[in-house]
Amino acid sequence: MSRRAIFRAVLLASAVAVVGDARAQSSGEPLRRLDERTLGLPVQGGRPAAGGRSTPQAATQDGLAGGDYGQTPASPTPLAGGDFGVEPADPGTLAGGGYGEPATPEGEGERTAPIAPSYLADPLAAGPGGFDRTRLRRPASPVDDAYAPTGVTAGAFTLRPSLETAAGYDDNPNRVDGSAKGSGFVRLKGELDAQSNWSRHALDFESSAQIRRYESVRPGYEPDLNAALSGRLDISERTQINAQLRGSVIASQPGDPETSGIKGDEISRSVGATLGVAQRFNRLSLRLDGLVDRYTVKDSKLTNPDPVTGDDMRDNSDRAYNSYQARLRASYDLSPKLQPFVETSVDTRDYDQKIDNTGLRHLGSDGFAVRGGAQFEAGRLVTGELGLGYGRQTPKDGGLKPVEGVLIDGNVAWTPTALTTVRGTVRTSLQETSLVNSSGILDRSGELSIEHQFRRNFIGTARLAFDRAEYKGGAKLTQDQLTAGLGFEYKINRNVALTGKFDRVWMDSTAQGADYVASIVEFGLKFRR
Repeated sequence: MSRRAIFRAVLLASAVAVVGDARAQSSGEPLRRLDERTLGLPVQGGRPAAGGRSTPQAATQDGLAGGDYGQTPASPTPLAGGDFGVEPADPGTLAGGGYGEPATPEGEGERTAPIAPSYLADPLAAGPGGFDRTRLRRPASPVDDAYAPTGVTAGAFTLRPSLETAAGYDDNPNRVDGSAKGSGFVRLKGELDAQSNWSRHALDFESSAQIRRYESVRPGYEPDLNAALSGRLDISERTQINAQLRGSVIASQPGDPETSGIKGDEISRSVGATLGVAQRFNRLSLRLDGLVDRYTVKDSKLTNPDPVTGDDMRDNSDRAYNSYQARLRASYDLSPKLQPFVETSVDTRDYDQKIDNTGLRHLGSDGFAVRGGAQFEAGRLVTGELGLGYGRQTPKDGGLKPVEGVLIDGNVAWTPTALTTVRGTVRTSLQETSLVNSSGILDRSGELSIEHQFRRNFIGTARLAFDRAEYKGGAKLTQDQLTAGLGFEYKINRNVALTGKFDRVWMDSTAQGADYVASIVEFGLKFRR
């Protein structure tokens, strides 16, 4: 065949390809992303080498600072304009966690990404005492980490159990002002996570259970149990049904103004469910969720019996209520690395009793929250989600003022180097309270942590956390708590690690005699698979 004939054949093939792409775009069909799979190269957790071979160790310690040491690189960065219409990568893992971990085991293919997910705390979903059912999945370890737990494969699920035992000393366990009697303590914590490995649909389970026992100064075991079963049904590539069942059992903390005069633990319990649907319209995604939660508080033992009735138990039946919430979220894919969103929620909190046990206050409230923000990724070094809005919770008692304020929520991670991760979180919540003459709590909290990997099996952490609880209404009570801490984890092997931490806590309260300072140190041993 002559050169002229070959040249004509190439031109004809190029013209056909251009026409095909134009038809695909005009018909709304997404273009196929050019990556290892579409190019026909095998993907086995490493960078494809010449000849289509995969080399898992192609990107090891030879990478530059800030690079992905020993981790699987992301798909090639799309050209300007992005692959709109293509399902974006799951943003669930923030920068600094899980680089290179495949979404599913080898051979299972990519997991379908959730539509319009959110990783911010829900301002209306906080129950009494600061229930928080929104949390990120624990960061995963790189696949080539010789000290990372491998998990246990059980059929189509990967199980990740862990057990931690620790002992320590608290110089102010009762959180009192002035001189205090310290005490040693022991702590036991177990966790079990289960994640499905299906390419479509998802079923995940997360649970943790912890008890802490002081030697003598405080009775009780401070139980802290949380469990959530989350499922997703992929009706199609653009339609998903989401559901969750959850529950928790949490003990009150010393120094809480709502538990003054209580001896031992005051136990709060909650159960709840979520059902929703998410739909993608090309770049626009919508998600509608309905939430139902039940909150109760177990009767607590009084330090001193009631002088009138002689009872030594506090009746907490007036603190039981149901919370109903509807939430709508709309997000738009400006690019694969920037998705702004708008979210609105309405709720009502319906108590079992219309009036509290003192007969002074009508119970219940109605509220709403509106906020906007964006999920973003900047060069794989900074990822996260930020939101700004306004929330208002109006008591059904006309004599109490609404709890309202600006909502500031965020969850951001920055990896300046491959060995260092900086994480920041802020949240705002509108909470219920049992204090007389108080309409509710406007709670704002934030935390900044720095994690550095000194060696492959030795990780150090420094953190600074702040929490402000403003009791609105006639109570006029404000509590500011600052916590500074240092910690480490020394991994002996994949399954065993030594842990240690030190925390210093300062409480500044407008209530007389409620200020305190406490120092807590502990060392432990963690077992995991």
